[in-house]
Amino acid sequence: MPKRVAAFDLGTNSFHLLVALVDEQRQEVRIERRRREFVFLGRELRGEPPQFSEEGMIRALEVLRQFVRDARQAGAETFLACGTEAFRRAANAAVFSEAIRHELGIEVRLLSGAEEARLIHEGVKHGLPLPDEPYLVMDIGGGSVEFIWGERGEIRYLFSVPLGVTLLQQRFPEPDPLSPAIIERIQALVRETLAPHLSALPRETIRYLIGTSGTFKTLGRLVAYHAGDGTAAQTIHGYRFGPMLFHSVYQKLITLPLPARLQLKGMQAERAPLLPYGAVVIYEVLRHFPIQTITISEYALREGIIYDFAQQIFELPALTERPLRERTVRALGEKYQINASHAEMVRQWAEKLFDLLRPLHQLGAAEREWLAYAAYLHDIGHFINPSGHHKHGLYIILNSSMPGFTSEELLLIANLVRYHRKSMPSSEHFHYGALPRSQKKLIGLLAPLLRLADQLAKYLQHGPLRVSVSWSDTQVEISVDTTDGGAGRHLTSILAEVQDFFERSYNRRLMLNLAWQPARSAS
Repeated sequence: MPKRVAAFDLGTNSFHLLVALVDEQRQEVRIERRRREFVFLGRELRGEPPQFSEEGMIRALEVLRQFVRDARQAGAETFLACGTEAFRRAANAAVFSEAIRHELGIEVRLLSGAEEARLIHEGVKHGLPLPDEPYLVMDIGGGSVEFIWGERGEIRYLFSVPLGVTLLQQRFPEPDPLSPAIIERIQALVRETLAPHLSALPRETIRYLIGTSGTFKTLGRLVAYHAGDGTAAQTIHGYRFGPMLFHSVYQKLITLPLPARLQLKGMQAERAPLLPYGAVVIYEVLRHFPIQTITISEYALREGIIYDFAQQIFELPALTERPLRERTVRALGEKYQINASHAEMVRQWAEKLFDLLRPLHQLGAAEREWLAYAAYLHDIGHFINPSGHHKHGLYIILNSSMPGFTSEELLLIANLVRYHRKSMPSSEHFHYGALPRSQKKLIGLLAPLLRLADQLAKYLQHGPLRVSVSWSDTQVEISVDTTDGGAGRHLTSILAEVQDFFERSYNRRLMLNLAWQPARSAS
């Protein structure tokens, strides 16, 4: 039976709740609810040795009480709570954990820095397509920063260091904005702290940095708005940018005073005082590695807690056997009750048309995959309303949690779904108009194929016996042999939906021949 599990990530600055459905039979984990509250428990660490203050524990207990109520209302049966750096530092962490157990019936598991890093990687692994080349995962919390060097989804080396933004602010509280002298001192501390670990990392070959946590997500939104990409700022998971864009935003963070930082588009008020400290840590890390791409991941510790539980308790090795993106797409289709057999037929038609027309569009495996996923989800908007379902489909995809996809990929797939019927793309359409020219061209090449695939799947119920394509400088002719005897009468309807769009994109007139062939009887 499926089981709902609640994960509680008890961080130094914020507490997070995540509720997920773990389905042993379907071998999948489905995230259903998220919540975050700022508690700033680490800021209340006082004295020597440091201890949680009474006020901080009362505040944290109230937030956890709300979380437990939310989780139970969502149907959660299992509660997994993990304490991180603040719990590692506080001398009275055991007393506070006992209070949580007594008041709420939840056992708090105190994570070591290494275990926290492992679980962060577990979450990232299930949220993003990881590169085959060496990559570095970096999670900046309030109390600590976790680093994981991985290759092909496997951990090669991990460590945790006390360089969290709250700790740095407590150590270097003045001035605001940070002075050059303070920045140099923070950089020196980062270098000194990282030095024992750098020799274990392949510094010359790590070109991919994956950033998790609120610090990285806020930074990603600032970068997206700075780059004029408001859509990516709204769907930050999987957003990618280069070091140059980071440095542009970094200069603002270290030079602007707090009131001016609060005015930056994408800034969270709670993070504005702390973000410069995290930015300095990132800046120093970038000096040590030839990073070319920074990717933001919303999947981190709490997701890792859930997936680790699923794999250990329910023994779900298949979670990593079926490709992540395929699991995501099929789970979304099931959630919104698509007609799976029709979706699969449209997908097969789209892939076939893509392959036959490859010499004309000259696109590769990645584009074929995006088209296939859009084809499978093209009717997902029916869940809201059949009327305008292409627009509803775009909305659903852009507002769904889809682990394994970058924000750019989701926007592309959503636009393909948007244009699988009715009007052609227009710069007046918000989610299309903001796209770069290269993405608009890609939609122009792929969306007509999806339209044609949908029409052929609709009218040729038994599929094709044979499909062939020929072309000249002025036209493309697609010939389909089918056992559907009445297929020919739908030719006008099929062409009406796709012909103008195809001709605009491929600069060739589309001709379609449907030839009936009698089905062979079994001998």
